[in-house]
Amino acid sequence: MPALGLVGCADQPLRTASPNAHLQAELAAALAQRPPSVPVSTPDTAPAPAPAPKPVAPTPPSEARFDLILNGAQVRDVFLSLVTDSRYSMLMHPDVGGTISATLKGVTMREALESLREVYGYDYKIDGRRVTVFPPTLQTRIFMVNYLHTQRSGRSDTRISSGASSGGDNGSSNNTGSNGSTASNGSRSRGSDSDGSQVSTSSKSDFWAETTEALRAMVGTTAGRNVIASPQSGTIAVRAMPDELRQVDAFLRSTRASVERQVMLEAKIIEVELRDGFQNGIDWSVLRNRFSIGQSSGAAGNALTGNANGLPTLSSGTSALADAIGLPVSGSGATGLAIASGGFQSILGFLETHGDMQILSSPRVATLNNQKAVLKVGTDDYFVTNVSGGSITTGTSTSTGTTTLPTLTLTAFFSGIALDVTPQIDEAGMVTLHVHPSVTSVVEKTKQIDLGTIGTYKLPLASSSVNETDTVVRIPDGAIVAIGGLMQMASSRQNSGLPGASGNVVTGTLFNNRVNAGRKRELVVLIKPTIIRGPDDWQRLTEQSRASLDEIEGQRRVITLDGSAKKMAAR
Repeated sequence: MPALGLVGCADQPLRTASPNAHLQAELAAALAQRPPSVPVSTPDTAPAPAPAPKPVAPTPPSEARFDLILNGAQVRDVFLSLVTDSRYSMLMHPDVGGTISATLKGVTMREALESLREVYGYDYKIDGRRVTVFPPTLQTRIFMVNYLHTQRSGRSDTRISSGASSGGDNGSSNNTGSNGSTASNGSRSRGSDSDGSQVSTSSKSDFWAETTEALRAMVGTTAGRNVIASPQSGTIAVRAMPDELRQVDAFLRSTRASVERQVMLEAKIIEVELRDGFQNGIDWSVLRNRFSIGQSSGAAGNALTGNANGLPTLSSGTSALADAIGLPVSGSGATGLAIASGGFQSILGFLETHGDMQILSSPRVATLNNQKAVLKVGTDDYFVTNVSGGSITTGTSTSTGTTTLPTLTLTAFFSGIALDVTPQIDEAGMVTLHVHPSVTSVVEKTKQIDLGTIGTYKLPLASSSVNETDTVVRIPDGAIVAIGGLMQMASSRQNSGLPGASGNVVTGTLFNNRVNAGRKRELVVLIKPTIIRGPDDWQRLTEQSRASLDEIEGQRRVITLDGSAKKMAAR
């Protein structure tokens, strides 16, 4: 009797703590409600009535977990046992056969099918409640790839020349081939090229050609294998073995996840006219030594006070600017780089403490991963860049003189603000940016060349004043990178005196006053990348949380198939 009692206790299934029903309900509600992918601003006018919500499909119930113990079991018996006492039906190809040995504990039917496919190569397909199992032979599968059938190429140059120079250009390049930064400011006269420093980035993007070549390298083209891509329809057909098709599926999933990442780029190009105490430029070291720049709920300038050095400091008891990190790369008067979290208002308040601030441009654009965004605001003016031909023939007593006009070559030069940014987004939410901002002002300047006895020749040239930088930075999602240090001197002359005294040389010298004033201006570029997360990202996180709760099952069945025992019984 005691033995029977022990056996009766052993027949009872093992029970573990069941998951909280409240958590399951919350996760199911989270899956049914998808958050908006991009926050939208509230319009001034009354919003239009929202459309009726679409009916949400009921969340499928979680699958039961079981233990699967196999020892030389027949494949067909194994697959049939997986759907026993479940809502699924099983259909197997006639060529499915063989034996299987495995021990799987606490798995669902899908996890068991996935494990057997990984090891033994038996592919499967679940269509509703119908499960179909295929033998490990060549199969054809069609993958959907939604991407533009375009080719992008471009080039972006930043040049610092030692003599006469030819200016840089901004193209639609999307390759960050350089690692470092280059900054330049000053005036250029457009002429012949000369030696000097140069940073050049170029790229060529052909998604469909690169993807097709990679897939053919993975599966090959022998023994009936092949890869056919149709960019117009957005499909790729692959004929290969089941394990190779799984590798293709994993590759395309990773590729789509990377190329479909999107980022919103917000930039501000600011010109600061420095006060007398900051003629050496904005002191970016203040960000590290005195305080950190970050998001402020109120006015950022209220948290700043002066000190004996004339530099702004953080007032006591204020933590409005304490949620960021300052990373300066140089001291005052050189190119500065700082990284801060939060919004723009705190940084703008910090810049206002250094002088009069003027926002030149405030662009905002969204772009995909590794795709360059180019923004230009300004005008294109044509200037003479080459003069060829032209002659004058003097007349004689029998003929008149002729004049042949020279041929002029006109070239368009851009005046205004240009900004091109290329983002690279990784899985951890870090954004690598290739940034190339420039502010250009082009005017016509006449050069007079002395030709000796022939006379003088006036040559109109395009003279440009350029402030630009080219750099590569890596910042977290939602942080702000501040690029500064591009300074230039602006001079002005003011005349004052007694009315009518300027008409005479003597009285003008005695009673007039001339004041030459010079002020320095510094160009600052602020860029904030924000990764746009779609509803699928939030749903995937919620499903992962629900899967972790499903692992805590209260009761599971045990499937045991021993093929060796059947052989012994037959003997």
